[in-house]
Amino acid sequence: MAVDFGPFTCIAGPNAVGKSNLLNALEFLSLLSRNSFHDACVQVRPTARQQFDAASLLSADVMAGRGRLQLAAEMILPPSAQDEFGQTVVPSRRYVRYEVEVAVQRDASVPGGLRLRLACERLRSLTVEERPLRFPEADAYSRFITSATGQSGECFMEYERSGRNGVVVVHREAAGRSRQVLADGAQRTVLSAVASAEYPTILAARTEMESWRFLALEPSAMRAPDDLMERRTISADGAHVPASLFRQDLASDRDGEVLRRVCDAVRALIDIRSLVIAEDPVRQTLEMRAQVGDSPELPARALSDGTLRLLTLAAIGASTDYSGLLCLEEPENGIHPAKIADLSNLLHDLAEPTEHYLRQVIVNTHSPLLFQCAEDAELLCAVGRTVRLEDGERLRVVDFRPLAGTWSARGWRGGYGVRPVPRSAVMAYLKNPHEALG
Repeated sequence: MAVDFGPFTCIAGPNAVGKSNLLNALEFLSLLSRNSFHDACVQVRPTARQQFDAASLLSADVMAGRGRLQLAAEMILPPSAQDEFGQTVVPSRRYVRYEVEVAVQRDASVPGGLRLRLACERLRSLTVEERPLRFPEADAYSRFITSATGQSGECFMEYERSGRNGVVVVHREAAGRSRQVLADGAQRTVLSAVASAEYPTILAARTEMESWRFLALEPSAMRAPDDLMERRTISADGAHVPASLFRQDLASDRDGEVLRRVCDAVRALIDIRSLVIAEDPVRQTLEMRAQVGDSPELPARALSDGTLRLLTLAAIGASTDYSGLLCLEEPENGIHPAKIADLSNLLHDLAEPTEHYLRQVIVNTHSPLLFQCAEDAELLCAVGRTVRLEDGERLRVVDFRPLAGTWSARGWRGGYGVRPVPRSAVMAYLKNPHEALG
């Protein structure tokens, strides 16, 4: 299955069709850029006990050792990347494809009797001739596309067999010998282990995948004050908004421009009159406070969940350290139907590129109202279907089908992608999941 994402993508479909599975796959790929296979599995769909449950993520064939989990991402890399020591490097190529394969290995010496191992890994650059960049034609993105494409292909990591062993060959971009890393039995990706200033494009690829955010906003996290010295970015649960806004306001000489931008972004959704980050020198904390309507100014702990959710989204959009991919599950929850169009505008603002970086937003929804706010080219429809395996077993899978006549529907007759659907059929499908899609 291959899925193309534009700057803003809305995945529509009813409950339990499999929309979340796609976001889980993206999150797992992101986690592999900095974690072992075991730790990545634990962090996707986490439980209170943080148990390792590979069966909830992998198919029966992979669990039985008959197949492999295969993931790939084609990316436009950031123009520069920093290693953990603060050294900045520039990737030699910016349009790349990363592939990784994970296999299950039975091992009685570990809890649960199995471990995940690296089976294959590659990173190579792409050219427009080899793989046309399927992206909306828009002036806002032309400079990024021009700078990222049209370069000769180059391999930075490739999998080879060396005798009885499988190795990942890591090629230097400057003069020097290639490095061979034994892949058989490896408990993490080579990309996560070797990314450094010595390998600029590999480091940029890891930086890009690490930047992908999967929001699961928690009211308790959004309400919590920050330590005065907090330097972390806004997290997936919505923590650290006060520290992020305080740092940006401080960088702009405390003229309040950043806070005004946050207010402006949500004003169509909530009647917010003012927003401040209050510094408590005694407790050494930062707290977000807001005035909504004619009410007095209130601390974050007294604001509603919906107000906090919208302020957090706006704060992410205003943040100078937000770039790359942002994924949200059912953002319409808690929003009055009359305000869905304004919510759509806020989400689109989050996808607008900055001067130097692309931004990308993926949301999934089962709301016909949010679906109606999106343009045809921004929509994918999640359609479940049943397939019969060779052994006769039935398997439920999901297709992500574009709308007819859009850029993401190009090439499906040539075998790329899946058959598109008309908008009217998707609307009927959302209202009645049993409505057949032709």
